[in-house]
Parts: sequence; C-alpha cells; structure tokens
Amino acid sequence: MNKTIIGIYGRTQESKSTTIKKIVELILANYPNAIPSINPIDYSGDILLTIQLGPIKIGFESQGDPNSRMLYADTVENLAKIDNCDIIVCATRTEGGTVKKVDFVADTYNYHTIWISSFWTPSLNHSVLNHMSAVNIIRIIDSLIIGRL
Repeated sequence: MNKTIIGIYGRTQESKSTTIKKIVELILANYPNAIPSINPIDYSGDILLTIQLGPIKIGFESQGDPNSRMLYADTVENLAKIDNCDIIVCATRTEGGTVKKVDFVADTYNYHTIWISSFWTPSLNHSVLNHMSAVNIIRIIDSLIIGRL
C-alpha cells in the first residue's frame, strides 16, 4: 500500500473540517471493526485522532488554519512519525504554512499526496455537499487500501 496524505484544501469556512468529521463518522458507521483512538469523539470542534482498520491506520487532523496546532504542535508530522499512519487526512488552506507542512511531511516520511478541494457553495445545502465529499474521499481511501492507487 502507498502511504498517502490526503490534503483537503480551501479558504476559511469552506467545510474542510466538517468534511473530515463526516469521513470519520461514516467510517465508524460503515466499518464495524474500525477502532478509533479516542472514544467518544467530540465532533463539536476540530478533531485529531487515528482509526485502526485491521492492519491499516488512518490519521485525521481537521485543524488546518494558519497558526493552528498542525504548525505549532506538528500534528500531521506526528501522525506520520509517531503514530505511523498509512493514510493521513487533513485540512489545509490553499497555500502557505499548512500546505508547506504537508509537503514537508510527505517528503520527509515518504508519503504520496492527493490534494482535494473542499466542496463549497454560498447558497446550496452544505450538509449534502459535505456528505458527498466525504463519500468520495472514503472511496479514495478504499482504493489506497486495496492497492488501486
């Protein structure tokens, strides 16, 4: 399996964190053997956790703003270096420190990167778009796990 970071990028308030929380919810609902590193999960704010799916470990960091813990606490790097995640899903902005951090972690720890923009609209149903985005990213995760990517 190719170790991979999936960076969900976008401007502020464009549903990146909400999409990541929905991915976690759907994985836990649809994979009965999934084991989260924290339980219960507090979805009211940003999340940082891992989920074990058999031999595969997936890390999640939804805080990807400038001056966030991704930068000052090296959370994405710790998901690679300490937690040894096979797949990392994180939020980033469109440029700047969070993007550079993902590139640094990918280069340093030999991860591939997949950059995915968040689904965002100023006027349509955000919940539906977040769900659709989460389902698509889970399909990518499944493809990584089975070796299609």
